[in-house]
Amino acid sequence: MQLLFSHANGYPPDSYRVLLTSLSENLGVPVGTHAHRPLVSDEPAPTFLTWQTYASDLIERIEGDEQGPVWLIGHSMGAASAVLAAARRPELFVGIVALDPVLVPTRIWFWARVFSFFKPDAVPIVRRALARPHVFENSDAAFDFYRGKRVFAGVSDTVLRDYVAAGHVEQPDGSVTLRHSGAWEACIYRSVPRMTGALKAVARPMLIVAGESSDVLNAERLSWAKAINPAVDIESLAGGHLLPLESPEACAKATADFIRRH
Repeated sequence: MQLLFSHANGYPPDSYRVLLTSLSENLGVPVGTHAHRPLVSDEPAPTFLTWQTYASDLIERIEGDEQGPVWLIGHSMGAASAVLAAARRPELFVGIVALDPVLVPTRIWFWARVFSFFKPDAVPIVRRALARPHVFENSDAAFDFYRGKRVFAGVSDTVLRDYVAAGHVEQPDGSVTLRHSGAWEACIYRSVPRMTGALKAVARPMLIVAGESSDVLNAERLSWAKAINPAVDIESLAGGHLLPLESPEACAKATADFIRRH
């Protein structure tokens, strides 16, 4: 059994160390990780880049491993890009576990894209990405900065330390710099894809694990996803959009239970 993890926008794979360790222990096999383009490309971030590019990168990664189809576990855009990839190349996937995936109904997607096209930097989440600090005096200063942010309120100190270590590069003078630039983060936010067709096309076992207090995947969007593809299983756990970082052990258990059932 091959397991591959696909990370969220701005959260490098090692940010999920507790989740991946727990998942490996639950299933008795290692979990491979896939680093998306912003972490490995030397190219400057474009204004827009279709998420089909990340799906293509996933397909190329799985094909390159030459170890057969995978169970793909993804968070947020990492889960959405897996759905896009599985719709195109179903033979590469045994199944998908999507942890609070980005699933935007067509009507909302259309108007968001129109607005972003004319005012690409006006959306608040894009402005915040572009304004985020990229350099800290040291890793402790980075940790203290993130510890005070509301988005990380439900994340333990252990997991937050993992994020700081994974998301920053230490420089010779002891300072740390951000690995996943705000410009790439903003590009991903501007380029959120239409998911209806891909979600409908997924013919492999798929579990959506939603954060009960998620501001990305609310009850209305879960109902929409179920209507699009009634075969999809849905489970909710305590937490928000950062569910795999807030409740890593619970996410690992839900994922492992679903995989064992299939």
